[in-house]
Amino acid sequence: MRKSSKDCRADRASVNSRIQAEADAAIKAPPVMSFSATNPPYAYTSACPDPKRRTGPAFAELRRKKVEYEKIILSNKDMAV
Repeated sequence: MRKSSKDCRADRASVNSRIQAEADAAIKAPPVMSFSATNPPYAYTSACPDPKRRTGPAFAELRRKKVEYEKIILSNKDMAV
């Protein structure tokens, strides 16, 4: 049996109101805090726009320790002179 135009309009209005309710809920939801939402695109690759994030976190930690080590060495050389 075919639906009347009145029934079709009621169904369409129901669907539209449900879609609008979902959109309203998405707008009110808290922001996404996933890795891809909080980091720049291509993080930890050579194409990353942020130079500090072109290497992985493990390499960043090693780089930081190397800089600290070099500062200690330089400060010890200055004290020896």
